Amino acid sequence: MATPHSTPETAFRSGNVNVAVWENTGETGPFFSITFSRPYKDAQGNWKNSSSYGLNDLDSLSSLAELAKDWVRRQSRP
Repeated sequence: MATPHSTPETAFRSGNVNVAVWENTGETGPFFSITFSRPYKDAQGNWKNSSSYGLNDLDSLSSLAELAKDWVRRQSRP
């Protein structure tokens, strides 16, 4: 079972989309996982996060996925 850390190793933002890179420790050692989110305010003005994206978010998602992938690859190199 993986042990999650409480803060991400790194995070990036593009437009309305955020990505966080998390380091976890599993039975075979450390590994990274990636989460995407889109913050928004609800009707009461409270900040929430969504994992639903619209057409205008797709370019940001694509760019952030590349950034996260490159960052993880750099960490994995000796």
